Amino acid sequence: MGDCEKNCIVKRAVEITEIDYSRYGILYNLSGEGVDTGNTNHSAGDGWEDTDTNVPLLDTPGALGYTLGSGTPFEAAEMERHLHTQEAQIPAGEAIVFCLAQACDGAPKAEDVVPVILRPGFAFVIHRGVWHSASHGIGGAARYYWQAWAYVNEPTVWEEIEGGPVRVEA
Repeated sequence: MGDCEKNCIVKRAVEITEIDYSRYGILYNLSGEGVDTGNTNHSAGDGWEDTDTNVPLLDTPGALGYTLGSGTPFEAAEMERHLHTQEAQIPAGEAIVFCLAQACDGAPKAEDVVPVILRPGFAFVIHRGVWHSASHGIGGAARYYWQAWAYVNEPTVWEEIEGGPVRVEA
């Protein structure tokens, strides 16, 4: 288990709807079911139903990425943040788990790391400056989409978690 054999904080992931997610970003429920995040439009007709975001997903142009993340449990030794863009996380069919920590001047602290579960049908747009890990599947590997303003040599910052690493279980 890497660094966690010696020194590690263990945290269990919680549903993103169970925390004050507005501290970290904007949650969109595109499933048309469950929690109403108030950030979508819904319509339906004969044989179809549609939900879309009520504003553009990002406030900048954004590239679309498709990533494969390992499963839980996983160890987060470092986190990244973007000061130039928001970043959307979108499950590609299975739930994903990732860590969040509020924007701060220095590196994220292990005690501030919050692992969250994002279910299919939801999109989460991370605010600029908010620390986040890569996403992972629950149990096994899972794919997810991300959208952000990405370009060669973009100013993304990765920092080791102070007091970490954090072992995430789901």
